[in-house]
Amino acid sequence: MSDQMNLVHVNISVLNLQNNIFHSGIPYGLGYMPRLRVIDVKNNQLNRSIPTSLFQNRRVQVISLAFNELSGEMWRGPWYVPELRVLNLGNNRLTGIIPPYVGNATKLMNINLSGNRSNGNIPMEISNLSQLAFLSLFDNQLTGSIPPTLFNSSSLLGISLSFNGLSGPLLLDEGNIVSNLKHLSMSNNQISGCIPSNICQLTELKLLSISFNNITGDIPRNIGCLSKLERFYIGENPIEGTIPTSLGNISTLQYLDCVDNWMKGQIPQELGKLSNLRELSFANNSNLIGQIPEAIFNISSLEVINFSFNNLSGRIPTTTVLHLQNLKELYLGDNQLEGEIPLFITNASKLQILVLNDNSLKGTIPNNLGNLCEIQILLLHTNQLTNEPREHELKFFNSLVNCRMLRYLEVGNTPLSGVLPNSIGNLSSTIEKIHLVDAHINGLIPTSVGNMTGLISIDIQDNNLAGNIPSEFGNLKQLQGLYLSNNKLQGHIPEAVCHLSNLVKLTLQVNELSGLIPECFGNLSMLQKLYLDSNKFSSKFPLSLWKMSGLLYLSVSRNSIEGEVPSDIGGMKAICRTISFQ
Repeated sequence: MSDQMNLVHVNISVLNLQNNIFHSGIPYGLGYMPRLRVIDVKNNQLNRSIPTSLFQNRRVQVISLAFNELSGEMWRGPWYVPELRVLNLGNNRLTGIIPPYVGNATKLMNINLSGNRSNGNIPMEISNLSQLAFLSLFDNQLTGSIPPTLFNSSSLLGISLSFNGLSGPLLLDEGNIVSNLKHLSMSNNQISGCIPSNICQLTELKLLSISFNNITGDIPRNIGCLSKLERFYIGENPIEGTIPTSLGNISTLQYLDCVDNWMKGQIPQELGKLSNLRELSFANNSNLIGQIPEAIFNISSLEVINFSFNNLSGRIPTTTVLHLQNLKELYLGDNQLEGEIPLFITNASKLQILVLNDNSLKGTIPNNLGNLCEIQILLLHTNQLTNEPREHELKFFNSLVNCRMLRYLEVGNTPLSGVLPNSIGNLSSTIEKIHLVDAHINGLIPTSVGNMTGLISIDIQDNNLAGNIPSEFGNLKQLQGLYLSNNKLQGHIPEAVCHLSNLVKLTLQVNELSGLIPECFGNLSMLQKLYLDSNKFSSKFPLSLWKMSGLLYLSVSRNSIEGEVPSDIGGMKAICRTISFQ
C-alpha cells in the first residue's frame, strides 16, 4: 500500500529507463501514477510478474517491457487501458494464455508478445482491434487455429506467428477483404490444408512466409496476382504440382524459396523475367525435370541459385551473354546434368560457393578457376571430369592458388588421372578440407602438403599414389582426419605423424607400408579410429597402443605382426572392434 501511496502523487508522464541494468520487480504502484503516458523499461534485468495495476491505468499509451526476465501470467481480469497504443512484452518468460480482455484496449496499434512461453489459442477478440497495425506472437507455445477474421482488419500491416504450435488450415474469411497486410509470417507451425485460393485478396502483401508446416496441394495458378510480393517462402511443406508460370509476373519478387517440397515438372521459362530476383531455390524437390532455363542465368541481380537434389538434365547454359556479377552461391549438385563446366562461371567474381557434385559432367576442370577470388566451397566430386589431354600434372591446382579464401575442396570420384603438382601446398592457408578420393591420381604425395597448416581433413584414398608418406604431414597441427588407404604407398610410417595431437582418424590400410608401427602412436590421445590392415608391417605390436583408452576401432589384420595380446587389453574401455592380427 505504501508503494501505491508514494507513487500516486508523482506527476511523471514519460518514464524511460531502457537499456540499463535495473533488476528486481516492477513496483506495483507504477500503474497508479495519474499522469503516466509512457513506461519504457525494455532491455534491463527486471524479473517477477507484471503488476496488474499497469492494465488498470486509463491514461497509459505505451507499455514497453521487452527484453527483461519477467515471468508469470499476464493479467486475466478486465483491462482498463482505453488509451493504450503500444504493448511490447517481447522476449521475457511470460506464461499462460493471451487474455481475451486484450480486445478491450481498442486503440492498440502494436502488440508484441514474441519470445515468451504463452500458450493456448489466439483470442478471437484481437480481431476487434480496428486500429491494430502490427501483431507479433512468434516464438511462443500457442496452439489451435488462426482466426480467419484476423485478416479482415484494414489497419493490419504485419502479422508474425512463426515458431508456435498452431494447426488447422490457413483460411481467409469469405467475401471481400479490404486488406493492407504487407507481412504475413507463420512458418514453423503445424498448419495444414492448401494455400487458400482467395489469397489474391491480400493485394498489398510483400512477404509471405509459410515454410515448415504441413501445407499440401498446389501453389494457386493465379499466385501472380500478388503483384507487390517481394519474399515468398513455402519450403519444407508437402506442396505438390508444377511451378506456376504466373510467378514470372511478380516483377517485385526478390526471394523465392521452395526448398524441400514435392513439386514436379519443368522449371518455367517465365522465371527468367524476375529481374529483381536475389535468391531462387527449388532444391530437394526430386521430381523437377528438364533443363534449367537459360533466361535464369541472365538475371544479373541473382545472388543465390539452388536447384540441387532434383532430376534436372541437359547442359548448364553456356551462352557467352550470361552475366552473373552478383552471384555468390550456385548449387546444382545431385542432378543429371551433362556437358562441360561452362566458362562463364569463372567470370562470376563474387562467387563464394560452387556445388556441381553428383552429376554427369564431362570435360576438364577450367584452368581459370583462380578468377573466383572469393570462392570458399568448391564441390566437383562424383562426375566424369578428366585431366587435360597430354598433361601430366593436374594443372587446375595452379589456378586455385589465387583463391585465398578457399576452405573446402572436393574433386573425388571422377577420373581425373594425373599427378598432384607441388602448387597444392600453396593453396589458401584457410583451407580446411581437401577430398580427392578415387580420382585416378598417381605419382608421389608432394612434400608441400605440409604448408597447408589449417587443414582439418585430407582424404586421398583409393588412388594410385606411390612413394613414402611425407614427414611434412607432421606440420598439420590442426589435422583431425588423415585418409591415405588403398594406394601404393611404401616405406615406414614417419614418426612426424605422432605430432598430430588432434588426429581422430588415421586410415593407412591396403598399401605397401612396412617396418615398425611407431611406438609414439600411443601419444595420440584424441585418436579414435586406426586402420593399418593389409600392409607389410612386422615385428611386435607397440604396447602403447593397448593403453589408448579412447580408441574405438583398431584394425591391423593381414600384416606380419608378432607377439601376444597383453592381458591388460581391458584398459581399452572404449574399443568397439579389434581385428585380429596374424
